[in-house]
Amino acid sequence: MQDTFVKKMADFETLLGYYTSRVICRPLIPPEHVYFSLTNRCNLRCRMCEIAKDATSEEAELSTEEIKRIILQIRDMGIRHIIFSGGEPLLRKDLAEIIKFARQEGIEMADLITNATLLDEGMAEKLIGAGLTHIGISIDGLSPTSSRIRGPGVFEKVVENINSLNQYKNSHGLNAPSIGINFTIMGDNIGDILPLAGLARKMRCLFISFQPVLFNNTKMYMNGKNALWPDSRKIRQLKKVIGELLKSKKDPGGDNVFTDADVLNSLPDYFLGKRPAADFKCYEAIKRIVITCEGKLWSCQGILGDLKKDTLSRIWNSERTKKARQDIKKCKRHCLQDCVYFPSDITRIARQITRPNFLTLSTWKDEPRKKLIGRIDAYIKILSEDRGDRGDFLSRFSRRRAVKNARDKLAGVKGYFLNRYTPLCRLSGRL
Repeated sequence: MQDTFVKKMADFETLLGYYTSRVICRPLIPPEHVYFSLTNRCNLRCRMCEIAKDATSEEAELSTEEIKRIILQIRDMGIRHIIFSGGEPLLRKDLAEIIKFARQEGIEMADLITNATLLDEGMAEKLIGAGLTHIGISIDGLSPTSSRIRGPGVFEKVVENINSLNQYKNSHGLNAPSIGINFTIMGDNIGDILPLAGLARKMRCLFISFQPVLFNNTKMYMNGKNALWPDSRKIRQLKKVIGELLKSKKDPGGDNVFTDADVLNSLPDYFLGKRPAADFKCYEAIKRIVITCEGKLWSCQGILGDLKKDTLSRIWNSERTKKARQDIKKCKRHCLQDCVYFPSDITRIARQITRPNFLTLSTWKDEPRKKLIGRIDAYIKILSEDRGDRGDFLSRFSRRRAVKNARDKLAGVKGYFLNRYTPLCRLSGRL
């Protein structure tokens, strides 16, 4: 019980760092991870993906040595999680070498996002030997649906490769890499969501994650609907499916549904053109870094810098990136990508942590608790010193009000972990 509580407190401490960073538009802690695209080339032509239409030539991609140089910069910024993606990263002949270098240089989690069609036994053996920690496999439906979305025979090939990977791990007594399924929801595959979640469990996948289809996955600023959008009947079906997924999340045997419950609940409204509830905030350019296969630092606000010309740290802390964070705070775009967009009502989350751990919290005097309280005090101090004296009167007023609101929330959250409010709220039934 106490180990679980320590983990929850550590995660909450990280959330507070991102929360405060977003308020002042300045990173106070390293990003959670780096999405590092190694290529825009792909061997498939999936209906919902625009990446292959702008495929780079092999010559235009970062070289092995350039990638290694950037990995060292990632490590030096205190980031310990890289997600290698594409296009299809298995098309890179140096992929295993890149992963091995990352692990040897102190990257604790080197993950891969792939369509897995090229993940034969020989490739799996190379990646495992390199130290791959997790592999996220894109599957958007069972056989007939997958054939329409990704191409004939793709589903069968991917399932075969997952089974082969599991057999290899078993025969060598390995736990890594863990396997996850990434499922993009669209009108054509809503009926496959629950069956595929069940199949993921049978294939011993660590999780299945859901996200909605984008209008254009290379131009995030484009809003609208396309032929892949569910109609009103399908949206009603989606609501029922989400209800079953939420039940599954509460079931100890169904805990492989990774997507946050609030994100799941927001999916039908997303397809109806509605923005999520107010307690969702976007943490783009704070919670993650995205690097393109050509070495550009990318965000949905545009390119932030070129890693062939400047360092990662300088770009990340530049005025240009700060301006992007300010623009992101004002963003009204239609988006629900849970890689950066998630609930951030810190008072509610504090209650959710302290309520089931009331007795533990009452008697606990350990270091992690002191560390969390100290970090909250530090963030309150940073907010108190934030002058917010740039811009016109309305901009300054709005910023100062936001800073004060954040400071008050942090002070309230501190009270829960000092056990100041929990007993009273518990006795009165408010928690």
